[in-house]
Amino acid sequence: MSSTPRAYTHFPSQADLFYFCTTSSTSEEDLNIHYAPPSKSSLKIGVLVTGQDQLQLLDLAAVDLLAMISRNRISKYNAADEVLEEAVDEIDIRYISESGEGSFPITSFARMPVTNSFEDAPQFDVLIIPGSFSAGELPTTAASFVTTQSSSSSFTALMSISSGIQELVQSGSLHQKRATCPATMLSALRHRFPETSWQETPWVRQDKIWSSRSAISGLDMVAAWMREYFWDRSTALECALSTAGIAPLDDYE
Repeated sequence: MSSTPRAYTHFPSQADLFYFCTTSSTSEEDLNIHYAPPSKSSLKIGVLVTGQDQLQLLDLAAVDLLAMISRNRISKYNAADEVLEEAVDEIDIRYISESGEGSFPITSFARMPVTNSFEDAPQFDVLIIPGSFSAGELPTTAASFVTTQSSSSSFTALMSISSGIQELVQSGSLHQKRATCPATMLSALRHRFPETSWQETPWVRQDKIWSSRSAISGLDMVAAWMREYFWDRSTALECALSTAGIAPLDDYE
């Protein structure tokens, strides 16, 4: 699968185009036309913490990018009124561990407080698994949490950033699905999880599951998701992305 910024756009096949042009029916059902629903006015973002190993501070930039379309953040950009009107009312970010207590270490000598446990965490719209230096087995409680969250009808996206793919693949979510990972991990993951179709691309998306090869490509991946999900808030979205330094789509033509 292509990992360009337009990889999330799907065009009809030649067979579909022929059918559209020759069918006498104009109903959406017969034409197999599906419209993306409007984006929510508030989003709940969960960040999964599976142990006490350091998380990559750079990986958490993807979380911050999601927050940049919130009204609270856009109001600080000196944006025009029409931009502020399109902003998302609230981006609620929670940091989740099994116990829900204490804090966890981040690279560059930082720490982040945990906000929720697996038991009292709300249903999230997006669940992010950042990279860490852990090489241990994913606890069954964490795998169950990922499965339960991602199986909800209201769930939108499950994302791994860089080495966070280790936890994602152990959760069972990538069985017979496409994914990518850091180059240094590719051989080992292909050997251990051959049922996953491993791609050597910056990022990969299949259905609701997104994975990135690095923290930097993770930003492009999240930007692609935002452009797809916030299609009805394009003015606010492009303001947020340009403020973050994400190039507009026209630059990739």
